[in-house]
Amino acid sequence: MNLRQKLETHIKDPKNAFKIYDLAKEYDILENGAMAVSLYLKAADISEDKNLQYKSLIGIARCYDRQRDRNYTSEGSLLDAAALIPERPEAHYHLCTIYEKMKSWKRCLLHANLGLTAANAIAELPTISGTALREQEELGFLGIQDLEYYQALAKWSITGQQDGKQLFFNLKYKQNLKPYLLEKVEKALGWIFYPDIIPYVETDLDRFKYKFDGIEDIKINHSKHFQDMFVLSAYKGKRKGSYLEIGSGGPFIHNNTALLETKFGWKGISIDIDDGLCYAFGEARNNTVICTDATAIDYEELFKLHCVDPVIDYLQIDCDDYSMAVLERLPLHKFKFGVITFEHDSYRLGTDKKFAAKKIFEEAGYKLAVSNVGFHEVGYPYEDWYYHPDVVNIPEEMIAKKDTNFIWDYMMEPIA
Repeated sequence: MNLRQKLETHIKDPKNAFKIYDLAKEYDILENGAMAVSLYLKAADISEDKNLQYKSLIGIARCYDRQRDRNYTSEGSLLDAAALIPERPEAHYHLCTIYEKMKSWKRCLLHANLGLTAANAIAELPTISGTALREQEELGFLGIQDLEYYQALAKWSITGQQDGKQLFFNLKYKQNLKPYLLEKVEKALGWIFYPDIIPYVETDLDRFKYKFDGIEDIKINHSKHFQDMFVLSAYKGKRKGSYLEIGSGGPFIHNNTALLETKFGWKGISIDIDDGLCYAFGEARNNTVICTDATAIDYEELFKLHCVDPVIDYLQIDCDDYSMAVLERLPLHKFKFGVITFEHDSYRLGTDKKFAAKKIFEEAGYKLAVSNVGFHEVGYPYEDWYYHPDVVNIPEEMIAKKDTNFIWDYMMEPIA
């Protein structure tokens, strides 16, 4: 029905709240905010139907939202709606949009979380009626992803920490976003930058390219950028392997061998120069930790002292500006390492160290598996990953074809 027909219907039945609401919607569509608000208010006032009251309150808020400087008026109507039926997501979503304008990020996060709880509960129902979905769309709520966007934005704005970055990352790389939302997420990632850590979690299993025995038991890994998962993929989930970890850092966070030790029974030696990290490592982990300057070690003597086999499954060199100095001390002519992750930080130090290391590795029989591992899709390469074909037979599909490899794209299949 058009406006004239709805007016005639209203005149014939002026106390019918549902018909008043329909007439309010018609004025709303025509952007006659004054008439729409008046009728929404009347519908909410005379109706005993909570659902109709709820929709009318949201209609009022959306009319005011189209006017300038009416955020507090909109907020009041939306808070009334959220209090009336808190288990619906639409009012919570619109409150997020209001609080974004007001830069009230704690309130934005509160209602993003409440809205997500409500929307997820509805999504988990055995059947969702078409009427319910149409009502959500009618009330301007386009879906769970919009609430997840506000959750990410609010978390980042409150703390500036990794959890907000990670939520944005998950939105872009773990979901099929609608184009308008993808644009907003990409814009956000452009100014907050990518998270320092890109973890593997159990929900990534289906998309993980290089599956191995035992991957089903991994809830979350420990490496910053899949180093531990790469090693396990190369060895097809080998148990009781060996490692030398130079520049170990802490015992679990960002650590490349924690998963290998705790879940797959690997043993090895970890080296770091930081007394505090070494103490924490010794308290939390079972394997050997040595606190010393890795650039001053006689590695042949170290291996002899600890009865290290001449073939070691995994070598990590992660010593920032000193990785090359460590590499030059390693007896590669006497010991072989199956897989090596080597930090060169070429994104900040240039490529001299990268190519000097490449020459040393290739002369010792190593092959490059993944060049310029980066933590951003536009680059920022900081590691090369090598393997020795005499020790491990890496599948052909794991040999990267690109010169620079964003780690998520290398490890994960695209979203279907």
